[in-house]
Amino acid sequence: MGLGRFVSSRLLPSEDPISESVLEWTVKRNSKDIRQLMRWLEESDGRKERLIFMNRALDLMDEIQHALVRLDELR
Repeated sequence: MGLGRFVSSRLLPSEDPISESVLEWTVKRNSKDIRQLMRWLEESDGRKERLIFMNRALDLMDEIQHALVRLDELR
């Protein structure tokens, strides 16, 4: 994404500021949760536990991807 697109899109108000706020919160919260899951994954010795951590992180990444697409649609 070029700087010009970012600047012009941010000068205009969002079509839905409440949804935008929730989506931004989702990206930040999920990113934080993924970091924690990766720490636990690194420290874990159990194969089953590692798979649980990895699958949850992947689910959260899917949510982030969806949130980013929706944010692009709002802007």
